[in-house]
Amino acid sequence: MKCAICRNGVTQNGRITVVLEKDHTTVVCKNVPADVCENCGEEYVSSKTNGELLTKAQEALKRGVDLEMLRFAA
Repeated sequence: MKCAICRNGVTQNGRITVVLEKDHTTVVCKNVPADVCENCGEEYVSSKTNGELLTKAQEALKRGVDLEMLRFAA
C-alpha cells in the first residue's frame, strides 16, 4: 500500500518492536508483524495485531507488572 504519511513510499511486510506504557507498566513486544514504509519508515499494524497487543498490555497491567518484554507470536 502507499504510505499515508510521506505519500512517496510503498509499504513492505516487516517486523517491528512496539512499546506500550500505561501508569507504571511498560510492555515491550518484539517481532510484531507490520507494514513498514520503504521510504520514511512509518509502521502500520493491522487491527487484529493491535487488539492482541492491547490485550497483552491489559493483562500485564492487571498483574501489576512494571516491565515485561515479549516476543510476539504470529
